Amino acid sequence: MQATAAVLVLAYRQADFVAQAAHSVLAQACEPIEIILSDDASPDATGEILEAIAAAYRGPHQVRVRRGQQNLGIAGHYNALIEMTRAPLLITAAGDDLSTPDRVAKLLAAWRASGERLDLIASHLQGMRQDGTPTQIVPVDDLAQWPDARAWLARRPHVIGAAQAFTRRSMERFGPFDPRIAYEDQITTFRAIVSGGAMTIPEPLVHYRQGGVSTRQAMLTAEDLTGWMRTQNGRLVAEMEQLLRDAQVAGLHEAIEAQLRTPLARARYLWALSQAPDAAARRALLREHGELPLAWRLRKFFKLNYPGFNAGVNRLRARLKGRA
Repeated sequence: MQATAAVLVLAYRQADFVAQAAHSVLAQACEPIEIILSDDASPDATGEILEAIAAAYRGPHQVRVRRGQQNLGIAGHYNALIEMTRAPLLITAAGDDLSTPDRVAKLLAAWRASGERLDLIASHLQGMRQDGTPTQIVPVDDLAQWPDARAWLARRPHVIGAAQAFTRRSMERFGPFDPRIAYEDQITTFRAIVSGGAMTIPEPLVHYRQGGVSTRQAMLTAEDLTGWMRTQNGRLVAEMEQLLRDAQVAGLHEAIEAQLRTPLARARYLWALSQAPDAAARRALLREHGELPLAWRLRKFFKLNYPGFNAGVNRLRARLKGRA
């Protein structure tokens, strides 16, 4: 019989933590569920650890392992896992986080209490350091306060994808994630708000490891700075373009396009600057993007045209901080 819920364990380069993460999912005290332990082509032992855990498991849940042959990134990884299951409720579990034993049971209870109307259920998180020491509660916004697109347009909610469950039907309505997307949580939340709705369980159901492999690096060289600008703005462009496509499906393109017009133009300009091969190409971009304020364009032009200067400022700040 098809399970109602599938927990998608997304891991990459998490050999030190993935066994704990997987065991916390296998230990869920709930009806039988589907669990997919997935490694996104890690260069370390993450995949081997997941295979060994699945082979040794003896319990009520259906467990499968996926080992990617090439790294897909967050969005591509999600797309691949969603294709592997037909469960109506999809629950995220990061490869370095821990799910409380009652997490799935509480998510399912909340979903069923809504008559299975909701398309996303979130929860708070319990922060923890790299060594597992608990820190503070990490709250997210009460998504019941975002009943429609008008509320989302007024202010985006604070959400964390590591503690979300979303429906298969919302993915089927809007389609797969753009593979360039690095953070799916705003996409899944917007899709839910303009569909069946969303809510937040006001307690921490995920122990959230902070300072992992995705922690932002110090930009101490020109190459660091340019690479970060290229990556970050490419991600912003991808997210906003995805939101525009989803808004089109929801019949809200005009309102969302009006809100995203300026930030999307800025992100596209910065991404293009970081991609430009030389100063002449950057000067051409400076002239072409007349829809943006000239002073702002010039400031970003100089930052990207002379990245060594900005990296030097960052090195000086790092040295001064080290002396403090």
